[in-house]
Amino acid sequence: MKSKYFNILIIYVIGLLYACQEESIGQQPVDSNPPNPVTNVTVRNISGGAIIHYTLPDDEDLLYVKALYYLKDSIEIDTRASVYVDSLVVVGFGDMKERQVRLMAVDRSQNESSAVTVSISPLSPDVLNIGESLNLIQDFGGVHAYWDNPNKVDIAIAVLTKDHNEEYVPLETFYSSRSAGEGTIRGMDTIPYDFAMYAEDRWGNTSEQKYYTLTPIYETKFDRLKFAKVDLAGDASQVSGFEMHRMWDGNNNGDPCFSTTGGTGIWPHSATMDIGITGKISRIRIFQRTSLKPYIWGEGNLRKFQVYGCETLDYSGGWDSWTLLMDCVSVKPSGLPLGQNTDEDIYVATNGEDFTNSPTNPPVRYLRFLVTQTWAGGDNFQIGEIEIYGDDR
Repeated sequence: MKSKYFNILIIYVIGLLYACQEESIGQQPVDSNPPNPVTNVTVRNISGGAIIHYTLPDDEDLLYVKALYYLKDSIEIDTRASVYVDSLVVVGFGDMKERQVRLMAVDRSQNESSAVTVSISPLSPDVLNIGESLNLIQDFGGVHAYWDNPNKVDIAIAVLTKDHNEEYVPLETFYSSRSAGEGTIRGMDTIPYDFAMYAEDRWGNTSEQKYYTLTPIYETKFDRLKFAKVDLAGDASQVSGFEMHRMWDGNNNGDPCFSTTGGTGIWPHSATMDIGITGKISRIRIFQRTSLKPYIWGEGNLRKFQVYGCETLDYSGGWDSWTLLMDCVSVKPSGLPLGQNTDEDIYVATNGEDFTNSPTNPPVRYLRFLVTQTWAGGDNFQIGEIEIYGDDR
């Protein structure tokens, strides 16, 4: 009896081992025959790369077409396109040198066809075009960088300055995909600095460095403890608990913020404040209300508004005594619709958006905001926090 059960066990184990051999995991080779190569290859050179068109081989088990090429001397790139398209794109080149690209058809058994080699000559890459447009100018409390990025590619703009060893070291890097990019560096002394600046793309390609010697203009942040609300005829009422002083309470993004009252049928809205001292305004930084995710680039956050200033207050509420300092448009970096935000969008909303004042405008003691459009298009506006910069001497 024991022998009978033992024999049955042996047969079961043998069957199990056989089944395991039959049921191996993964794609199994169908054959060892490589597919035919692609044919009728044509090249259309583009900025920093090329689009390569071809005719696929007539192989039933064809899986994809592979392109092999070198971005730099030691970095080989493998780009693939499925059998449902007749082209692939090779990108990431940092210059316009002629390159060789090898194309291979690959089947489901991972057999590769013989390589078809084509030459490409990339057009001027975005990183070089952006690098040529770079400009750095002196600004209040630092410097202001500008660049053009018409294709809206992801780009990093590095600004460097000379240290005490006469070597250029990183000072600030701006990451952006805006078509008209800009960035500011603040908190610098009013002495000459040597700067360098260049662009870098996501493949590590860089433009040539540009060099500048600039002296920042004096700037300080005005003391928020001196700010006060001013009541003028015609100004909007404010929501209880969301009064104007919330706009300079040091709580940049939390609630409560400052909010005018909606649903009154009166639009646009204005609000007036005393900055506590007569000074020359260089810029105003507006922080959005971001306490809830839907509020970012939405709700009553400012989209279009004007900033007026005066040195002597006219309590009648009329506008004749006010000088228009800034005609402001808030710019969402990504340009995406309401409710869709990139990391850059969230960063700008959270860390504040600067609106600059011309140095030719007169010194002022009072500021008046006239809001004509919010991001949600409602009939009230909100400001998470405000910071005012300039020369208060």
